[in-house]
Amino acid sequence: MSKIFVKTPQQPKKEYPIIIDKNLLQKSGELIQSSTKAKKLLIVTNSTVEKLYLNKLEDSLKNLFEYDCLILEDGEEYKNISSLEKIWTKAIDIKLERKDAIVALGGGVIGDITGFAAASYLRGVDFIQIPTTLLAQVDSSVGGKVAINHQNGKNLMGAFYQPKIVIADTDTLNTLPEREIKTGLSEIIKYAFIEKTCNHNTNFDLLNFLQINSENIKNLNHQTIQKLIAICCELKACVVNQDETEKGLRAILNFGHTIAHSIEKCTNYTIFTHGEAVAMGLKGAFEISLKKHLISQDYFDTAINLLNEYNLMYKIPQNIPAEDLYNAMFSDKKVENKHIRFILATSKAEVKMFDDIEKNIILETLKSLK
Repeated sequence: MSKIFVKTPQQPKKEYPIIIDKNLLQKSGELIQSSTKAKKLLIVTNSTVEKLYLNKLEDSLKNLFEYDCLILEDGEEYKNISSLEKIWTKAIDIKLERKDAIVALGGGVIGDITGFAAASYLRGVDFIQIPTTLLAQVDSSVGGKVAINHQNGKNLMGAFYQPKIVIADTDTLNTLPEREIKTGLSEIIKYAFIEKTCNHNTNFDLLNFLQINSENIKNLNHQTIQKLIAICCELKACVVNQDETEKGLRAILNFGHTIAHSIEKCTNYTIFTHGEAVAMGLKGAFEISLKKHLISQDYFDTAINLLNEYNLMYKIPQNIPAEDLYNAMFSDKKVENKHIRFILATSKAEVKMFDDIEKNIILETLKSLK
C-alpha cells in the first residue's frame, strides 16, 4: 500500500490521505469512516462504473453508513449544469445534512461534478474521492480542483475544494479499455516533463522511469503501476501544497492543456478523451518550445519518442480549422489580460509560463499537428 498526504496552505494543520493499492473497494467503508464524521452518504457514479463497481462499494458500506446513489450518464459532454442540478436535487430529496458526505465513484468527470456539488451544497459537505480511471488516480482526484464545463469553455465554473480522502484501487484499471489507459498515460507523461519545476525534494526521474518500464506499465504490472501513481500524486501534492488556488506555480500542471482544451471545445467534448487532447497539446507545446529555441532538437526528439513509445495519438483532424482552435484558446480559464498563456518546456523536466507567443507561431504549430 502507498499512502501520500496532501497538505494545503489554506488549512496547514490539516491533511488528507491518498491511499493506493489493490482490493481497496472492499475496504472503502472503513477508510471513509476514518476520514469523516458523516452518517449518511450520497454516492455519485455513472452508468458504466455502476455495473462494475457500485456493488463492491455498497457491500463495504453496509452496517457503517446510511447511503443512497445517483447514476449519471457517462461522458465529458455530461459534465454540465444539468448533471450538477441532479446531484443537488438528489441530496435535497434524501435530506443530506451538512455533517454528511458526497462520494465520487468514477473517473475525472464524475470527480469534478461531484466535488463541485459537495463544495456548493449547504455551502460545503464532506467530499470523498474514489477514482476508477488511470487519469483520475494520477491527476484529477488530487488537489481539489472541481468544476463543470460550459458551452463556451472547459471548467469555467468551479471551486477549489479538497476531498477528505482519495481511495485509488488499482484493480479498477484492469477493466479499462486501452483507450482509457492511454488517456491516463498522457497526464503521466506530462508529469515527467514538469518534475523539476514541481520543487519536490525527491528526484524521481520519472522520465527515465517511463522509458525503462514501458512494457510493465502497458501491461499494468501492479507494483509498477502503484509506484507510478504514487510518484504522480507526490508531485501534484507538492505543487498543491505550494499553490493551492493556482496563483502561480500550479499553472505548470496545465502543460499541454492550452491546445488540449481548445480541441475539446471545438469538438464539443465528444470526439476525443481529455487525455487524447492532452497528447496533442503536449506535442504542440514541444513544437512551440522548439520554435522558440527553448529546448534542443535532442530533447524534442526524446519527448516525441516517449509519446510514440506509449502509442499516443497526437494528430489533430484536418477538418478543424487552426483559426477556430486559436480563437477557442481565448475562452480558456488561463487567459489573462487577453493573452493566451502557454506552459512550455525549457530544459529537462522543467517548464515555464509564457504569455507572449506570437499568433503566427501558434497557427503554424496547430497546422503542423494535422
